[in-house]
Amino acid sequence: MSELTLIIGGTRSGKSAFATKLAKNHKHVCYIATADSGQSSQANDAEMLERIQKHRKSRPAEWKTIEAPLALDKAISNINGTVDVILIDCITIYVTNMLLGSHKEEGDEHIIDAINKLCSVCKNTPFHVIIVTNEVGYGVVPDNAISRRFRDIAGYANQIIAREADNVYLVTAGIENKIK
Repeated sequence: MSELTLIIGGTRSGKSAFATKLAKNHKHVCYIATADSGQSSQANDAEMLERIQKHRKSRPAEWKTIEAPLALDKAISNINGTVDVILIDCITIYVTNMLLGSHKEEGDEHIIDAINKLCSVCKNTPFHVIIVTNEVGYGVVPDNAISRRFRDIAGYANQIIAREADNVYLVTAGIENKIK
């Protein structure tokens, strides 16, 4: 039976570490990275490539890894083999990829549609799914239109996933609190 867990928190709050800890409770883990070294709009500089490498090294070698900067619903639907849990890290990079990628002229609705499709697939998959995302609403109002648009879309995406999730954890300063 599927179970959807959302882990949300600020930058460097310990979200990914907590998600990894939860995933390690399962034998067969599939890690889906929304940033990749070749296609993602996020992997366009040396610092981001270094972050991606650091994340790769932090995962157990036996975990299956899929890089899916776009179409997360299809990536999950195409998983075959023995998997107990899928860990997706992270939604805010996924939103950025769609916002700045080839579909940027389609408007914000296509991003919200993609999030709804993701939730539907996650709720109907036989795997436990853990999703990591950044809380973007605690900061200052950005000073430019694209940043405000990102903040708004990411906030809506987080609300949609939290509503559909069976469990929601807020991670702050390395301390996880179950809020749903």
